[in-house]
Amino acid sequence: MDSLQERAIAAEESGDSTLAFELWGNLAKTDTESVASLKYGALAIQLEKWDVAEGALMEASRRHPRASIVMVLLGKLWAHRTDQDRTQSLQIAKQWYVKALERKRIAPFLTLLGAVCVRLDQIPEAKAAFEEAIAIDPEYDEAMYNLAVLEEKNDPLRCIALLTRAVEIDPDYLIAHQMLGRKLQKQGDLKDAEFHFRRCLEIDPDEYWSNLYLANLLGVLGRNEEAEKAYRHAIALKPDLEGGLRFFANFLKSIGKNTEAAALRSKAILTTAHN
Repeated sequence: MDSLQERAIAAEESGDSTLAFELWGNLAKTDTESVASLKYGALAIQLEKWDVAEGALMEASRRHPRASIVMVLLGKLWAHRTDQDRTQSLQIAKQWYVKALERKRIAPFLTLLGAVCVRLDQIPEAKAAFEEAIAIDPEYDEAMYNLAVLEEKNDPLRCIALLTRAVEIDPDYLIAHQMLGRKLQKQGDLKDAEFHFRRCLEIDPDEYWSNLYLANLLGVLGRNEEAEKAYRHAIALKPDLEGGLRFFANFLKSIGKNTEAAALRSKAILTTAHN
């Protein structure tokens, strides 16, 4: 393996995206197989260097016009870029994903298509894509989570079933645990809701919303000391988020700490005004 390529791979594995981007860019200049161009383009998307990403990936597409991975990366570019009209960008992303699926119909590509359709408010098409992804790969938890989000209001029981299966497949799927905890709390299953919020915090102890949801649940359960501790930890993580300040203020008022509750409400009002 070329020493420059080894350095690029090592930089990427160590999390030094800027150095990896520079090294893959140098490799892309003489890359005839387009591997470096793909790496360069993918890192450009990550670093939000949209024009660079487009140039690298279109060059790879010119060399390999039938390569589904190139089509998917172009889809990701247009799905994420912020320097063009949002709706038009999403429509272009959808076109690339559809092209990729013409070459290879697999669950990850269908899930990407579904996600773009959601953002375009094409909900029936998004659902169909997620359903097909699960039919192709019954273990594809990302499609399950995305479909659960769409089913949340219309079919809450199916939403819970999809999320339950998703966290069975991937026990570290934080956002699935979090959403499942919220749905179970709403259904009145407080014990299992607490389990999933605590599982979120095992995965990431400093995840703001998981701390806030757990604090709220503990307050509902009347475990006020634990709830207050969880609220304080959440607020310390993001002290300027208006919603969390109001939730904590309401909790403090409910346990008789009116002075601190009033101070938090005032801070929440100021935060809203500044935003």
